[in-house]
Amino acid sequence: MNKSESKYFNTARRMNEALLSLLYEKDFEYVTIKEICARANVNRSTFYLHYENIGDLLLETIQFVNEKFSHSYPEKDLSINEKSIDELYFMTDEWIIPYLNFVRENKRIYKAIHENSTAFGVEKAFSDFLGKVFSPILSMYGVPKEKHEYIMTFYRHGLVSIIMKWIDNDCIERPEFIMDIINILFKGQQRIKSEKI
Repeated sequence: MNKSESKYFNTARRMNEALLSLLYEKDFEYVTIKEICARANVNRSTFYLHYENIGDLLLETIQFVNEKFSHSYPEKDLSINEKSIDELYFMTDEWIIPYLNFVRENKRIYKAIHENSTAFGVEKAFSDFLGKVFSPILSMYGVPKEKHEYIMTFYRHGLVSIIMKWIDNDCIERPEFIMDIINILFKGQQRIKSEKI
C-alpha cells in the first residue's frame, strides 16, 4: 500500500469511527454529514471524495465492523461438519467467549449497532448466520425447518438481553462470568429433540 492509499484508508477509518460514535448518541436518520466531518476532523469535500452520501458511509462502516468482529475469532474451523450430534451446541465457549471479548472491547460499537439495528441490517445478518450455522444444527436434531426461525429468535433475543445488561453494567464482569450465565440458561435447552418441539 502506497502513502496516498494509506492516507485514504486512514481517513475512511476515521469517518467509520466518527459515524459509530455519533450513532452512540443518536439514531442514524438524525446524523448529518457536517457532524461526521467535524467528528472525523475532515472537510466536507473529503467526505465526498470517499462517499456519495451517508448511506455509502454506513455500508462501509458495517463492513469495517464485520471485519473487526471476524478478527476476534481464532483461526480454527468452527464448522459442524466434523462434530457428532452430542457435540453440537448453540452456545459454546469457542463461539461465545470471542464474541464476548469483542463486545467488551467494543461496547460503544455494539451499543450503537444494537440501538440502530435497522440501519445496520442486523436482522439480515442474523438470517444469514441462521442459515449457515444454526439451521444445519437444528436439522441434525430433526427439528422441522419451519420452526428454525422461531427457535433462533428466542435464543438471539435472550443472548442480546444478557449482553445489553452486561453493557449497562459497563462490562465489569469477566466474559467467563457472562458465559456461565449463558450456560445456566441455555445448556438445558440445547440438546433439542424433535419430539419435544
